[in-house]
Amino acid sequence: MTPVDQDGGPPAGPPLFAVIGDVHANEERLARVLDRIDQVAAERGRLDAILLVGDLACAGHGRSRSADKVRLYKAQVAAVLAQVRQRGHPLYFVPGNHDLRQVDDPADVDGRRVEVGGLRLLGVGGAGPDIFGFAYEWPEEEIRALRLPRADILLCHAPPRDTALDRIHDGRHVGSSAIRDLALRTRGVLLCGHIHEAPGMERLGDCLCMNVGALGAPFPGTRVGFVHGLDRLVLEDLEHGTRQEWRR
Repeated sequence: MTPVDQDGGPPAGPPLFAVIGDVHANEERLARVLDRIDQVAAERGRLDAILLVGDLACAGHGRSRSADKVRLYKAQVAAVLAQVRQRGHPLYFVPGNHDLRQVDDPADVDGRRVEVGGLRLLGVGGAGPDIFGFAYEWPEEEIRALRLPRADILLCHAPPRDTALDRIHDGRHVGSSAIRDLALRTRGVLLCGHIHEAPGMERLGDCLCMNVGALGAPFPGTRVGFVHGLDRLVLEDLEHGTRQEWRR
């Protein structure tokens, strides 16, 4: 679906994307974020897509990934995706480390590139390099071995390592060096989540990076990101009424 203006032509201005962090099946916060997305889309006269960075729900940890847990997880994922789709905007997502590696939905762009709003969007799901027994984790070598095409927007779950976006509560950096390398090879935008307590923005080379945080625990918040073309990022905290902005 391509947005159009009131005269029937393509809308003016750069492509606009809304970005939602780790949902973890928190439908109440998701509803508030979607309301804000609808408001911005109406003000701007366009919204090219809603992008989800993963951890839609939780498929379980280690041996606890029982059949009942997986059934509950799939039901929660279906509910989250349906809640987003009800707003009528195009949707793309990658699975996070709490998601199953294979999510049976056409909006899953993990490992593939699509064109949206005239820009190339590439998905890299899962998280690493630390392995804790969650459903979708990988070592750095797996990501480095992928033959990924060039893209304008990298939609990742894991943040790039040694940035403000991968620092956990005790100060350690736990992001991915392989994802960092992808960012440094990209003139565009990288979007991520995973590290709930590290929402914010940072520039790596010619790549503007944004961690949109999480709607679910731990360290939950009600935040939403906006990507205006490749040159402007906005991160809004709807609970505290604060806003961060980064322009190229």
